[in-house]
Amino acid sequence: MRENAILITGGKFEKNSAKTALGLLKKSDRYNILAVIDYNFLGQDTGKIIDGEEVSIPIYKTIKYFLQSQGTKKNKTLEDCGRGVYAIIGIATPGGVIPHNLRVELLEALSFGMHIVNGLHHYLSDDTEIVKFANQNSSKLIDIRKPKRAKDYSFWTGEILKVRAPRIAIFGTDCSVGKRTTAIWLRDACRNHGICTEMIYTGQTGKLQGGRYGFILDSTLNDFVSGELESEIIRCDREENPDLILLEGQSSLRNPSGPCGSEYLCSALAKGVIMQYAPKQKFYLTDGDRGLWPIPPIEEEIELIRLYGAQTLALTLNSSNISKMELHAEKKSLSERLGLPVVCPREEGLDELVPLVKEFIKRQTSINL
Repeated sequence: MRENAILITGGKFEKNSAKTALGLLKKSDRYNILAVIDYNFLGQDTGKIIDGEEVSIPIYKTIKYFLQSQGTKKNKTLEDCGRGVYAIIGIATPGGVIPHNLRVELLEALSFGMHIVNGLHHYLSDDTEIVKFANQNSSKLIDIRKPKRAKDYSFWTGEILKVRAPRIAIFGTDCSVGKRTTAIWLRDACRNHGICTEMIYTGQTGKLQGGRYGFILDSTLNDFVSGELESEIIRCDREENPDLILLEGQSSLRNPSGPCGSEYLCSALAKGVIMQYAPKQKFYLTDGDRGLWPIPPIEEEIELIRLYGAQTLALTLNSSNISKMELHAEKKSLSERLGLPVVCPREEGLDELVPLVKEFIKRQTSINL
């Protein structure tokens, strides 16, 4: 049974900042999203902002206004409406810090008996005032990025060699280009065509969406990233016996503010890669400077993946900030230039990649026999 929840976005309900909120609005097996709280976008429909289609999830200016709307419908007090509802922080901030305006909203949520789900690096359980408010109102504080103790981590063992299911990593040319969404859509497309497919999440949003297998990579001690990745793949393989395992990528192989990806190829032995590419984006979206570090040509990324011993199977295009005509031209040009299938997930779905995935599974299975 899904828990009722609202998303708090602190005036930043847009694609680069509210990645967690956008992901949960698209899909969540864990939470039933009732509303978004954002004073800069009040009165709008969340679906219209995400992809132009209405989803009937409203945006309210404050938590109080949301609760008043619920109380009017059910003839209940604000506290009755708030008690037991989960307030999820739906944004990412530089350094994972909770800004003052967001902190005020969290205290308000606690005052109405809501539980708080926090995916930022600033832990609510370390904040004396917030802990006091939570205790007074019997509210839970859930810091999903709080790391485990060192003794509870898994170290890489090499047992990955015994995993039967082939792995495909969903990489991207930068952060926030749609890797997780593409991974979920590809998983669902494969399942619809009879391929038993599981996904390993590696970020907070994947966990909040209800992912069963995974870990939060950027809050894991570096020595244990490879081991945690290996451990979750092994657990998934043993419990589900899937035909295929998809690995949700983080950042990109050469993002200077946080390169990531070699673990998937070296430690998890993913032999296939699907690359999410944003044609209009020319520079990495680093927190320190936007427009300083150019994204390398896609050909270089594909060659780097090959040198790691894996094959880029296809490109998937992020269609943000690009017209339909430009997108079609870009798709045709990339396919001819690279000799690879190129798909636009949002516009076309991912069924086109299913035969390619089937062939990859068949090839990897024959190698492992």
